[in-house]
Amino acid sequence: MMRVLSIRRRVLQKILVFGLVVMALNFLTLRYFVAADVDTADLAHLQGHSIAIDPGHGGIDGGANGNGLTEKEITLAIALKLREILQTNGAQVIMTRDCDKDYYTRGKGGKRNDLMTRTDMINTSGVELFVSIHCNAIKDERLKGAQVFYGKTESKALAEVAQLALKGFPPGNKRQVKQDNDIIMLKATTVPGILVETGYITNRIEAALLADSAYQQKLAEQIARALAYHFSQNVGR
Repeated sequence: MMRVLSIRRRVLQKILVFGLVVMALNFLTLRYFVAADVDTADLAHLQGHSIAIDPGHGGIDGGANGNGLTEKEITLAIALKLREILQTNGAQVIMTRDCDKDYYTRGKGGKRNDLMTRTDMINTSGVELFVSIHCNAIKDERLKGAQVFYGKTESKALAEVAQLALKGFPPGNKRQVKQDNDIIMLKATTVPGILVETGYITNRIEAALLADSAYQQKLAEQIARALAYHFSQNVGR
C-alpha cells in the first residue's frame, strides 16, 4: 500500500512540475509575442486620443546630474520629440512644460507645489492618460537601463507594455516595471499614467546615448508605440 502511495505521489509531482513548466513557457511565449506586437504597433491607433506629457524637473530644478548632463534638459528633449510623434499621428497632447520652466513657490514646500501644479494640469485637462519622463541617477555607475513605474493598479498594464517597448534601451536591458505609490505624480493624478526613467545619466555609456538626438528619437518612438498598442487593446473600454 505504501509503495502504491509513493508511486502516486511521484506521478503527481511530475504532473505538477510539467504543468508549471508549461505555464512558464506559455508566459514567456505570450511575452515574446506581445513585445513583438508593441514594437510594430500601428501609430494610427493614437488618432483621436488625448495624452499629457510631463517632462520631469525644469527651471530652478535641474534634477539629477551626471557625466555633464542635466536631467531637465534630457527629459524636455525626449518629451518634445514624443509630442511631435503623437500629434503627427492625430493625438491631442498637453505638456506640463514645453520650455525650461518650473512651478516652484517661495519658501517651504516649493517642490511639492511644483509637482501638485503639474498633477492639477493633468487632472483638469481631460486627457485619457499621461507619461512623466525622467532620467535615473545613482552612485553605482554600473547600473543602466530604462525602467517604468506606475502607482495605481489601472496603470499596471500600460506600464508593462511600456517596459516591453523599452527592453532594448540600452541593449540587454532586463529591468522590470515597478509599483511606487509614494511618487506624487503617480499618486495624486486621477487618470492612468506612468513614469518613465529613460536611463541612468550616471552611467557613462548610457549618458552618452541619452545625450544623442537619434537615441532620444528612438526612445520617443518606442514610448509612442507603447501608447498606440495600449489604445489598440482598449478599444471600447
